[in-house]
Amino acid sequence: MNDRVLHDGAPCDDGFAQSRALQYGDGVFRTMLWSGGRIADWDLQMDKLAADCAVLSLDCPLPALLRDEIARIAGADSEAAVKVIVARRPGGRGYRQATSASERWVYAFPLAARIADVYRSGARLDFSDVVLSEQPLLAGVKHLNRLDQVLASRAWPDGIDERLMRDREAHIVCGTRTNLFCVVGRQLLTPPLNRCGVAGIMRRKILECGPALGLSVAEAKLTDTVLLGADEVFVCNSLIGLWPVRRLAGQSWAAPGVHSKALMRVLRHPRISLQ
Repeated sequence: MNDRVLHDGAPCDDGFAQSRALQYGDGVFRTMLWSGGRIADWDLQMDKLAADCAVLSLDCPLPALLRDEIARIAGADSEAAVKVIVARRPGGRGYRQATSASERWVYAFPLAARIADVYRSGARLDFSDVVLSEQPLLAGVKHLNRLDQVLASRAWPDGIDERLMRDREAHIVCGTRTNLFCVVGRQLLTPPLNRCGVAGIMRRKILECGPALGLSVAEAKLTDTVLLGADEVFVCNSLIGLWPVRRLAGQSWAAPGVHSKALMRVLRHPRISLQ
């Protein structure tokens, strides 16, 4: 045992004690849906993992290696949430990085119960008072520091499915675990993520699908007035696909709206249910 490291008062030789993920949050992660014996949108997930690793100058694990490890821990499940963490290997002292070499953790968790009525009649949202931290160099990256989201998840109101978060200029950026869209006329709008927020792969898919459904697609700063006056609002991520929004801050929508429903069909996400 290492008497120079104590964990809960006891000497500790656990390698994670030296991890830069623990000490500095020096890493990135992906949360993915395992369904039907595979990861949904595997290629997009691996593209995003590689891009986020590149921002931190981290060596990205080979997709074939991750595919094998994920199959080993999730293969017996019909559905699961899979989380992959990639962090810098220990080395050097202090903040300065000594290597681009990475280590990884792969987790499999049971999925939350399917909430079919959310897809059929819409989700209930509210606003969080927690302001998103801004670091443009990390904007869009799913890095390991999620303390903004931890704070926003405290005292979560009963009956609320997701909470929306704003930047320091009071523009609405995203949910605690989702990207945000609204439809205004024939425009499909989503907040820019050049200062904060995570650019999820479902966001990317929806932006690519919009024009084929007759919608012009744009990034736009969303105020409360714009969002609450929109024709449709929805949120998305890899695990839920797309949730149409039924209620937010006293405003109500008929959900799912025409465009939300069309996108739900096009996305063909394994957990979306319109029945």
